[in-house]
Amino acid sequence: MLLKDCMPFLLHEFSSESDLVKAIEEVSEKFTSQRENISHYLSDKRLTSAYTAFYLTTNFPKLREVFRWLPPEWTAALKHCNFIDVGAGPGTFSLAWKMFGGEGKIYQVETSEVMTLQAKRLWEGLMPNSPVEYLKTIKKMPNSFLFFGHSANEMGAAKVIRYVEDTTPEHILFIEPGTKSFFPEMLKIRDYLLSRNFNVLFPCPTALECPMKNSSEDWCHQIIHVRQEDDVERLTQLVKKDRRTLPLTVHAYSRQGSFKTPQERLVRVLPDTKFSFEWEVCHNNNLEHYQVMKRNLEKSRLKELALLVAGSSVETILDKNIEQTKRVEIIKFHK
Repeated sequence: MLLKDCMPFLLHEFSSESDLVKAIEEVSEKFTSQRENISHYLSDKRLTSAYTAFYLTTNFPKLREVFRWLPPEWTAALKHCNFIDVGAGPGTFSLAWKMFGGEGKIYQVETSEVMTLQAKRLWEGLMPNSPVEYLKTIKKMPNSFLFFGHSANEMGAAKVIRYVEDTTPEHILFIEPGTKSFFPEMLKIRDYLLSRNFNVLFPCPTALECPMKNSSEDWCHQIIHVRQEDDVERLTQLVKKDRRTLPLTVHAYSRQGSFKTPQERLVRVLPDTKFSFEWEVCHNNNLEHYQVMKRNLEKSRLKELALLVAGSSVETILDKNIEQTKRVEIIKFHK
């Protein structure tokens, strides 16, 4: 998604690039330090337009990269579902989902009138004749895919659970901030969903208890690297916000049968040494220290392994146990 493609369909017409940059900086400042007044900011067409210009363009590649992690047979099944976007805002993720091939009807759940007005303007301009319904409250529907894009962290676990109970979806995906503060809420949601016979598809290897559940310092999150379009990259540089390396909390669940999921996933990349890569890995819901020796690895493989991040999956064979460390050999991996 190019910045120039969405600019004609914003509610507010910015007089210049610097005018847009100033508005984005204002949105960022208000959303981080004055969150108690968010409802007021979301009624401002100028700030809503600035928010849309920045996040519509950058959420497209974010969603694409997240789906690269998920079981392909699951993502293929999702395309036929009704898509329920909770806390949809101006519809940034909904539009991305539709442009990536979603075939079902789109339901955008949003209480802000201005955000909904902006969403309608975008759909009419970018994807006219798409089946979209705008809701203030949720409703039950068959064959549904419930989506939370940076909204579950705003409402908390209790309200997320009510949304699940009210819609009884077949599938659920969370893309939330990768913060320590949100992690306990995500674990509450995870526990609830597993108790209701959902299967966890990502990031957990199994439905066993999270090994970080009782830790006050550790939290599970992922990192994605994305490439922005040139005009979007210029905008991110002007507002001094990195949208290429993004920490996220991604969780995926399904009521349907089990899908093949990796049993070994990186949760933390530790500082490597001259001789080895060092990782903390969730292996069948146990945290283990993996060590991969660099000797005898080709330069191309060294470069590939250096790019692995929290969230990457690996498949290994054990070489030897060294105290609390497993020295392993890599069979295959997925960035």
